[in-house]
Amino acid sequence: MTFYKMIDEYGRNGDTETMEHLTHKVDHFVEEVKNKHPDMVERFLLEVDLLLNPHFTTDTAKYAVHKMKNKDGSTGEHWSKETTDRVLESKDYDFNPCDWYVALNMIYSDYYKSGRSDETYIELAYDFLSDMDAPKDKMKKYYRAMHS
Repeated sequence: MTFYKMIDEYGRNGDTETMEHLTHKVDHFVEEVKNKHPDMVERFLLEVDLLLNPHFTTDTAKYAVHKMKNKDGSTGEHWSKETTDRVLESKDYDFNPCDWYVALNMIYSDYYKSGRSDETYIELAYDFLSDMDAPKDKMKKYYRAMHS
């Protein structure tokens, strides 16, 4: 039997107490595996956080941005988290800073054009995140849709 089959079969009928016990068992297993395969566990925990948390954290944002293949031929971030934080503050935008970091770098990655100003990317990222008919927590939902 696989873990998936057990969860599928028994998890649907489990109560809160059973799910808490399961969480403790999985946590214990993860800690044991971490001793022998720390990189594997780190990636696993980042992917779980990407699944469960409605917003990016600093770690998950850097993980997502690091993997971007940019239209200009580069990979990873074009703007650092510190730079995107300064832009967010200077524009007085009300976005989660980690979501903003991902959005601004994603817009550059996907819509790069030689000669395009930084201000254009900033406006596009703002428009992307403030889309009135988009779901709440759009950046994370968009990322999951593109990477699941």
